[in-house]
Amino acid sequence: MEKKKREVKPTVETKLSREDFKRVDDLAKEDEVSKSELVRQAILWYLANREELKNEPRDRMITGSIEAMTNRVCAMLARQGRLIGTLFELTYANMAETKEGKAAFDAALTSAKQKMAKAVEKDERDLVEAMKRTVEAAGGKANV
Repeated sequence: MEKKKREVKPTVETKLSREDFKRVDDLAKEDEVSKSELVRQAILWYLANREELKNEPRDRMITGSIEAMTNRVCAMLARQGRLIGTLFELTYANMAETKEGKAAFDAALTSAKQKMAKAVEKDERDLVEAMKRTVEAAGGKANV
């Protein structure tokens, strides 16, 4: 009959401050596990999530940059909207009094809409490029 060899698992030792030791002890009691089991679970969780944790600062920078760009674009659009609305009202009030004035206003309005559509397309392309540069500068892949 062959004797079964006992598997010896390597151990890790560490020292904690009294406060941290108390926190570990309290958590172990709360979870109804030993302190060793709680620490083992914590280490295994860290090992499983280490890559995500390393990328977190980069992800936060990217998210912050995108949020800042979004806020800037929204503020610019709001300001432009107010200005355009004011110009629209003043121009219409002065031109709509005659048939020719109204026709000229309608033609100018159509032309302005077309120019704005082209400008928005260009702005969107520029914004996508800026976002790609931000992502690439942070070491990520830009799939924007």
